[in-house]
Amino acid sequence: MKKYLLGFALVLALIACGQKGAEPKHNDQEVEDSKKDQKDASKKDLPLVTEDTVKLFNDTEIFISKEKNNAGKYELRATVDTVELKGLSDKNTGAGNLEGLKADKSKVTMLVSDDLNTVTIETYNTSNKKVSSQVVKKQGLLTEESYKADKLDSKKLTRTNGTTLEYSEMTDAANATKAVETLKNGIKFEGNLVGGKTTLKITEGTVTLTREIDKDEKLKICLNDTASSSKKTASWNDTDTLTISAEGKKTKDLVFLTDGTI
Repeated sequence: MKKYLLGFALVLALIACGQKGAEPKHNDQEVEDSKKDQKDASKKDLPLVTEDTVKLFNDTEIFISKEKNNAGKYELRATVDTVELKGLSDKNTGAGNLEGLKADKSKVTMLVSDDLNTVTIETYNTSNKKVSSQVVKKQGLLTEESYKADKLDSKKLTRTNGTTLEYSEMTDAANATKAVETLKNGIKFEGNLVGGKTTLKITEGTVTLTREIDKDEKLKICLNDTASSSKKTASWNDTDTLTISAEGKKTKDLVFLTDGTI
């Protein structure tokens, strides 16, 4: 496993070197447009004298009218990626649903949960078909989804420890042809999602390590060795340790830590 990590780290280093290069040049008009956008955005990011400000856990600021409007609602305002969103709410806490239009007339919506612990941002094309979704939770989990023809196509989960789980070629929320889980140090497990159960594998020589993640996020790890002699076996203790044995004798423990390392 250590040899695998060293090789993978070397590949990453080479890729990083290959990606370095000169920054693209921009013409004068692009520079002026950029300055104008930044100036306009800065104005939107300031509260009016008639507004209060609530800063969410992800640093998004919600501007809330100090008084209710004629319909008895508080008016909400926020800026997401230079797009100004507006909405109405019964509460003056920052919770509510806001939306706005991009320059190309596509729509952006933002839903802030009542407890302010979840922010959902969705993008719709000009035909009002959903093309992307991003869900951020206060405890750190980030869920990003992409849609094609208004159907879920891919999903990426970024956990609090920085590890990721990505699904692609999805037919629905419970099935995906491809799944890739990336642990710390670049270790990758690949597999699929079937019926809500994720099965991922990594092979080193004759040994295949399999990670199974069920619908409730419960993890199970097993080992299979195709060697004809000195075959390795393993047992999982349902928490974090895989005990590996060879010829009936324990050889090592693989401990899967909560920080995403082994």
